[in-house]
Amino acid sequence: MCYDNNSQSLLLALNFSLNESSVEKLECEIEVVIRSMENLYHILQDKGITLDTDYT
Repeated sequence: MCYDNNSQSLLLALNFSLNESSVEKLECEIEVVIRSMENLYHILQDKGITLDTDYT
């Protein structure tokens, strides 16, 4: 996870080797990242920090 204060952006990335992967393993890892993002969103919201989710 990376936060850039100047741009006020938060980046959550996945480091995953494609050499030893299957579609199922990749889907599982993506689900883990999504759950982590949801948990982080709720933690920040509890602290009064609202993330802008309008990406247009």
